[in-house]
Amino acid sequence: MLEFEALTGQKTPSRILNTFLRKGAIPHALLFLGMEGVGKQAAAIKFAMACNCLEPNTETVSSRSNSSSDKDSALTNIKNKTPCGVCLSCRKILSKSHPDIIEIKPSGSYIKIAQIRDLCKILALKPYEAKIRVVIISDVQTMNAAAGNSILKVLEEPPERTILILTATEQSDIIPTIASRCQFIRFSPVPQQKLAEMLVETKGISADSAYVFASMSNGSYTKALDIGSAAVLNKRDWIINETESLSLKETGNCLAFAEKLSKDKDVFFEFLDIVKIWYRDIIVFEYHPENTIFFDLLDKMQNASNRHTTPDLLSRFDEIESARQNIRANANLRLTAETLLLRFAKNNDE
Repeated sequence: MLEFEALTGQKTPSRILNTFLRKGAIPHALLFLGMEGVGKQAAAIKFAMACNCLEPNTETVSSRSNSSSDKDSALTNIKNKTPCGVCLSCRKILSKSHPDIIEIKPSGSYIKIAQIRDLCKILALKPYEAKIRVVIISDVQTMNAAAGNSILKVLEEPPERTILILTATEQSDIIPTIASRCQFIRFSPVPQQKLAEMLVETKGISADSAYVFASMSNGSYTKALDIGSAAVLNKRDWIINETESLSLKETGNCLAFAEKLSKDKDVFFEFLDIVKIWYRDIIVFEYHPENTIFFDLLDKMQNASNRHTTPDLLSRFDEIESARQNIRANANLRLTAETLLLRFAKNNDE
């Protein structure tokens, strides 16, 4: 069995991918859906390894898709096999030097037509050495219309011995004609406990710190790795202190804080994540302080719980989510930040 679950904490994707391998029936196009940093890319690479592992006891079988077209003919498949990770094929895939494992990522902000045209030229040829050629196209939601139309032709007439694995955050972000030709596999946020264990193992930090970082990452392993440092805790403390001190009597400070947060969309989203956890902890603190996420800030939480009411905090959750949705809909970042902080300041003064 492939160890997808052990790698990313993904039970359902692990079961589905293992079923494809066990039954010898791999779809020509897979669509991995889920937030950034939950293991979609890692699972795609490991699946490519499983399909092409050269370890001697690998059992090779043939399977035919539902299509009657010759181009939908047998895909060589590895049955009941975990990739060894040490054979020539596995090592080439891991080092990104395998000629038949092709990865395409956005060039700048988009996947462009030139990238897909180059891919089509490659796919017109037979695989060099792979049992199954695997094309991994990341962030397919960034394709422009021309690129989308070109890849659609490949999906309609898939080359022999070739699997396409597309990754995206949400199905709704993808051109419907592309999504309709793929088998969906949804990746969930990585469980908090799993993230904390990974952080302890990979970053060598304490279990308490790992739990805080895991809680702040919203289920993304990549984000957990990025934020797993003391500098992030200092930034968290700065955000909480600034937010708690907001007041309409000092509007200039509110606007200055908004300016700092609105320099980058990722910075603003990080702010939203932190204050959402903070407000959640204030509510939880009154009843179950042992279940707070920022458990290293209990004294500050005690003071905050005396100033905020539960209805006020619940309304802030709605305002946070509204701000998040507005930014995703391309609203003005600076104006959104200012509006949100002034609302917080007004509630702080009441």
